[in-house]
Amino acid sequence: MYCSKCGKEIEESSQYCKYCGTRVEGDTLESAHGHSEEYSKDISTYETPKTIPLDMMEKNERIVFETHPSKMGTFFKHIAGAILPLGGGVAVLIVLRLERWEIFGAVLIVAGLVIALIGYLKWRSVIYALTTKRIIVLKGRFGKSLYETRLDRIQDIRMEITPRQRMYNCGDISVSTAGTSGVECIWRNIPDPRKKQRLLRMLVAR
Repeated sequence: MYCSKCGKEIEESSQYCKYCGTRVEGDTLESAHGHSEEYSKDISTYETPKTIPLDMMEKNERIVFETHPSKMGTFFKHIAGAILPLGGGVAVLIVLRLERWEIFGAVLIVAGLVIALIGYLKWRSVIYALTTKRIIVLKGRFGKSLYETRLDRIQDIRMEITPRQRMYNCGDISVSTAGTSGVECIWRNIPDPRKKQRLLRMLVAR
């Protein structure tokens, strides 16, 4: 049976949910069959990944979603760092037209473009994915760094949205897993965090 509030599986004889503490009423329990049917209708999946390598997929594993971090949530500090040299370079070359400062103005513009490019490459090199079996975080453009957690090990899911992230509809989702003592952020600046958290919670509760 499953708790009607947090969706986690609990024992038939439980009076309280051991995860969220909610009192278990007879009419709030769901059978495993009904629970599975409900989620199978609510969650759409596909077989062939679009961004993560195909050879990473396990047998009978399907993709729920793949995404990069939010562009604005990730680019913010890089854009802020690029604006100053770009603005300074434009001012020197076009507005002020200072003699003997052309090279300096060009260097400022190139520096601003490089900062923006670094931010773009960092954004493109991070992939977040949720499958029917696990959470995946893939980082790196050339060398690859893989983080994965199986859904059956997840014990708690948390979401944090700062005022700036709310402006860009992104947020951070963290989990705690069996065998670990802390909470770790797995999806930072993920787009549409409320929907992503709901999908993750539904799959964990299956």
